[in-house]
Amino acid sequence: MSASTRSENKQILTQELRDAARSSPVLDRALAAKIGKCIAVRRSLCGLSGQQLGTRLGIEAADVSAYEQGEKRMSCGLLLQTAKQLNAAPRFFFSTI
Repeated sequence: MSASTRSENKQILTQELRDAARSSPVLDRALAAKIGKCIAVRRSLCGLSGQQLGTRLGIEAADVSAYEQGEKRMSCGLLLQTAKQLNAAPRFFFSTI
């Protein structure tokens, strides 16, 4: 994949995440919960604890737990960073939505 294609894909995914963030509060909570569940599943498949993922992301383990439970919404940047740390395409977190 060329650098320009990767850049275009990243821009598209970033826009999709921003669009999702502008949605209604009810949808936001449901979306955050679904994304969080996908993060938890992927983290588990990678054999990482919440503490280990938090360390890699520069956040507390309690924040990882809050994101996974859908109690907090991730920023676009943090979701992209999480995908990178979990060796997943950002679309993975939207695959069950």
